[in-house]
Amino acid sequence: MSAGTDTRTGMRPATPTSALSGRGRWRVWLGHNDAFVILVGFALLASVISPAFLTPHNLGNLLTQSALLGLLAIAQFLVVVSGGFDLSVAAVMAFSSLVFAHFIGLGFVPAALLAILAGGTCGLFSGLVITKGRVQPLIATLAMMGIARGLALSVSEKSILVNDPTVAALRGFSLGILSTPTLVWFFVLTIAVAWLALTRQALHLYAIGGNEVTARLAGVAVNRIKLGVYVASGLLSGLTGVVMVMRSSSGVPLGGMGWELDTIASIVIGGVNLFGGEGRLMRAMAGVLIYQMIANVMNLSGLDPFYQDIVRAGVIVAAVGLSIFRNRKAGRRVIQGRSA
Repeated sequence: MSAGTDTRTGMRPATPTSALSGRGRWRVWLGHNDAFVILVGFALLASVISPAFLTPHNLGNLLTQSALLGLLAIAQFLVVVSGGFDLSVAAVMAFSSLVFAHFIGLGFVPAALLAILAGGTCGLFSGLVITKGRVQPLIATLAMMGIARGLALSVSEKSILVNDPTVAALRGFSLGILSTPTLVWFFVLTIAVAWLALTRQALHLYAIGGNEVTARLAGVAVNRIKLGVYVASGLLSGLTGVVMVMRSSSGVPLGGMGWELDTIASIVIGGVNLFGGEGRLMRAMAGVLIYQMIANVMNLSGLDPFYQDIVRAGVIVAAVGLSIFRNRKAGRRVIQGRSA
């Protein structure tokens, strides 16, 4: 290796920002904050398309609509960064909402704990199948999606209306444009950001997603961390089920159909590498807002729902293509670094 090469990665260290030209600094800054730039730009465009977009009522609705997807996207983010997928997040959310609605007679807190525990159990099952059974995450979580939907329909084939004073109070509570679901989303997001920034386990999570074999050889407890990630995904999905009932006052067995793909598209729009090992949670949440903003603007402009489905499908394809492009670009940088 040539002098100045990082012995751990075989690449030359990145050029310090202070050594770059003005144009180079701009490119580095834009590369780190592109999701936020797109979010602001799209918000400005949306306000031109529909004057109602920037009204407090619509912004509050947008944040509330983003809260459920945002919570599931945090779960999906953790799994994808570790190099996996969780196609069961939306189904587990629906199942947990039914558990919460079914047991609400025990009281709000016991019912919520049971719902979150049900989600965690689903995540534990997926994690064990993946780590112990050596089943691919795509297959294991696809199976869990079918199991969770089946369990939800076994609890009730129809939505269960919830008539509970605590749920009613939480549904009606807000701080300006911040509803209860939005506040829960922001609270969980704060905890997740702190965990990712401050813990060694978070570093191990990225290491596993970057190269599982290398991480294992370095002494990382790969199976334990992967199992923990899927349990965390299940717990977050269970919590989202509780929040869904807070929002709609009902448990819905078929709630969130297709949201598993929406969560993946959202975080990829926010710069997460679809193949693991790379991504920032706040950028991923910006991706959630961008994705929901597209739907919000289509609704405000009165676009036919059938065309909205086509647009969403196009966004998902574009997001996956963007992730593949980013991955190939990163691969070229690695090759160039090694040949330097």
